[in-house]
Amino acid sequence: MTHRIHISGAQIVSMDGALGDFQAADILVQDGAILAVGPSLDGTGAETIDGTGMIALPGIIDAHTCLWQTVLRGYVPDLWPGTYYSKFLPLRSRYTPDDNYNAAWIGAHEMLSYGTTTVVDYCHDIRSPAFAPASIAALKEAGIRHLFTYSFMPVGPDEFARPEDRLADGRQVHERFHEPSGLTTIGFGVDSWGAPGLEAQVDVARSMSAPSCIHVNEAGVIGKLDAAGLLGSDLWVIHGNLISNPELERMAEAGMPLCFTPTADTQGTPADVVRRAIERGVHVVFGCDVPCSVASDPLGQLRVMFNVQGFLDGAMERSYSIVLGRRPPVREGLPLLTPRKLLEMATITAARVLGLAGHVGSLTPGKRADIVLVRKGPFGDSVVDDPCAHVLLQTSPREIDTVLVDGKVRVKGGVVQGFDAARAARMVAESRQRILG
Repeated sequence: MTHRIHISGAQIVSMDGALGDFQAADILVQDGAILAVGPSLDGTGAETIDGTGMIALPGIIDAHTCLWQTVLRGYVPDLWPGTYYSKFLPLRSRYTPDDNYNAAWIGAHEMLSYGTTTVVDYCHDIRSPAFAPASIAALKEAGIRHLFTYSFMPVGPDEFARPEDRLADGRQVHERFHEPSGLTTIGFGVDSWGAPGLEAQVDVARSMSAPSCIHVNEAGVIGKLDAAGLLGSDLWVIHGNLISNPELERMAEAGMPLCFTPTADTQGTPADVVRRAIERGVHVVFGCDVPCSVASDPLGQLRVMFNVQGFLDGAMERSYSIVLGRRPPVREGLPLLTPRKLLEMATITAARVLGLAGHVGSLTPGKRADIVLVRKGPFGDSVVDDPCAHVLLQTSPREIDTVLVDGKVRVKGGVVQGFDAARAARMVAESRQRILG
């Protein structure tokens, strides 16, 4: 039977240039797809969601995080000392597939609560063929759209006898779970530059037309990848703080995106790569990255980026010109990141980078209904002049009221549907006991 949802009277940010925005309008959803957006739509026979006093926008997309870490939330309170590498990552040897399931189940529900409808879950905790299916099962149960990124990085003790066996398992996961028009898609994480078998890993991903990503934390890596013929729009760079301008130009020519993870990539590290990349035509998206250190809150990461980039913009301008007063005058490209630009990067731009722009990323009729409704708030916020600035700078997670993924209500009245807090507490306790003893 046809199922309709009628969202009425919301202030709408569509992220569709042709459709535009609405001060007050409706969204009609039918069988998981957006049927129409506009004023006074006929909602006869439809399930009604009152959007009065709310801002509707496309669901937020997190382009890189590691949900397997969620059961060890806060274990790395500060990334600066380097304990993430020396003390945290070695704990993967104690994980079981059940721990992957627990972490992904909790983390996916947490992301939904923050208005996230799509997550790129980078899983570099795969020690046997049982690990990836456990994570994917949890993501499916939570109902979040996901690009599960199967990492080829080896983890010891490893049950794969040879590197070829890990590649074969990745192929099987792709063949078993990849659904191009569904909620589950599969990509790959290749090892860092210099690791044995990197080229073979990229070849496996490309043989299946699957996207892949690579962590770049050293200078000169893009040049080496270029020399090896590995650049491409299907290979994303994660972090990339030390990429040079000529390398960014090569990335732009190849259509190679950059995913910056604001908290992780601004703690003691140079963060000017975002401006340098955008100025050279590189598509930039954002992710939370490390639940062991930060909440799985992509909007929170956009707020971090807004403030960090604003500081960098001012410092740059003062270094090149005479500035009278506290702030340089506004000009083209200054400031670089407005609230609307950041929300655009976390919706339609991210959807394009992930290859999902035909399905999600804007409130375009015909696309799947991934929608978030944000309450304007009870403190005199009934009139909002700039809805993007309001969402980014005037709200908090408590204002996330309703979240739809593929037309299904996953958060209602601020309550995550299907989430059991007592069950989550038991999951965390059981996993921490296994992992930490």
